[in-house]
Amino acid sequence: MRTIVTTTLAVALLFLAQGCDSTVERTEPSTAISQTTALSNPDAIRGLRASMFDRMHSTGLSTDWLLGPSSLADNTSFRGNQERHQGLNVNALRAGVGGPAYGPGYSLINDANLLIGGIQEDALEPAVASKFRAEAYFMRALVQHHLVRSFGYDPNGNGGVVSPNSGPGQGFNLGIVLRTEPTLDVQQASSKPRATVPEVYDQIISDLEAADSTFAEVPAEVRENSRFFPSEAAVQGLLARVQLYQRNWGAANTAAQNAIDLASSTFGSDLASGVSGLTAIFDETTGVNPEAIFEIDTDPATESVGINNAISAYTSIQWLAQLPTQDLISTYDSTDARLEAWYEPCFDEATGSPEDGCNGVNDEGLELHKYASEQGVSRYADDYPHLRIAEMVLIQAEARLNTDGIGAAINRLNDLREQRNAPRLDPVDYEDQEAAMDEILAERRRELVGEGHRFFDLKRLGRDIQKPLGNDALLFNSPKILDDIPTNQLSINEQLVQNPGYN
Repeated sequence: MRTIVTTTLAVALLFLAQGCDSTVERTEPSTAISQTTALSNPDAIRGLRASMFDRMHSTGLSTDWLLGPSSLADNTSFRGNQERHQGLNVNALRAGVGGPAYGPGYSLINDANLLIGGIQEDALEPAVASKFRAEAYFMRALVQHHLVRSFGYDPNGNGGVVSPNSGPGQGFNLGIVLRTEPTLDVQQASSKPRATVPEVYDQIISDLEAADSTFAEVPAEVRENSRFFPSEAAVQGLLARVQLYQRNWGAANTAAQNAIDLASSTFGSDLASGVSGLTAIFDETTGVNPEAIFEIDTDPATESVGINNAISAYTSIQWLAQLPTQDLISTYDSTDARLEAWYEPCFDEATGSPEDGCNGVNDEGLELHKYASEQGVSRYADDYPHLRIAEMVLIQAEARLNTDGIGAAINRLNDLREQRNAPRLDPVDYEDQEAAMDEILAERRRELVGEGHRFFDLKRLGRDIQKPLGNDALLFNSPKILDDIPTNQLSINEQLVQNPGYN
């Protein structure tokens, strides 16, 4: 996020209130400053808020979150001997996207817990305190959802989960450890068991409801009204996604429409049109994301994760390690504006020369150019989009398929495709709901590549995941469908249970 506070006390809080070891689920206490004092100081509280947002720049909550699901599924694959995300492409054991998110994810959750329940009364103006709490509820829900879908199976709409019919994961319903109380001292960080998946989703919904009601307390002059901070539009957008995962179709459709309406009135957001509009979604130099609901801002001078970990380093600059598969490219119609806006011939901007070997992944040697470090190639800095209008439209298409039928679903897809200059689809061409669902998944694949969805879309539907370039399919009954809990966490929390199939 852009710099919020630069005081010495705020900087101290980033390390002291959260502890030095961000790889563990519990937070070590400060030994140099009273946490109670820190949470009564306005500058320190703002520093804590900055810490919460800055956690999203870690590799596990940025590159692995957004690009990992494309690598783990069938959208991108490694070039030559490049190693970045190659383990995801080839189904290597313990190579899932959840492990790198575990430590920074729980550190962010504790930041949020402190903002929600640890700020002393009268430390801030009431309206500002309400805004910070609302933001924290949203961020906690956002990270909890990513963790639970990484380490647990997904809801089946009937109070259970979509688990395999065979194999070690059959009937397994555990999610993640729920941490909702602020950890101010090591004695407070007790061992806790994993909650079930339905229990985790109940908590996520509760957090989003709390965020919504708390934002209602914040007067207009105190609100951020920026896509780089949580807002009521972002709350509704995340709620739409979570309800989709729960198969609460009507609620998903309603929340998606609320997000569209609120983003339109707050940010002027709508479906982007044509090549220039589609490019602007990811080009930070334009100053406007036409589909904005919520994204993480990156200051290239201070917050870039650098050449080894940035999404652009993986996809479009220097390494070009993960390239779009021909299987993905072939799903676009020739007139589709997304082809021109988001794919370019492989070119290494760092050296100023074309890159070879790219046609081993797709026929024309194309790179995925959504993330291109427009803020400065040497910084490898991109903003990270987490919610935008197109996803809401796709959520509505899937929700309407399950409530109003094929015609309503395909017509909603056409609203998106019209803005992408793709041919309209005819509902009569789909003989049943399964065929229409396949089309929705294909559209989600085309639209949301590199934005954290493809693997999770297939997983929540209980589907096997086919891999390109001769790699073995990832079968739904494989233990690798769930990421493994990091081993250091098992030694820290004696009540923590490992996922099935891992020794």
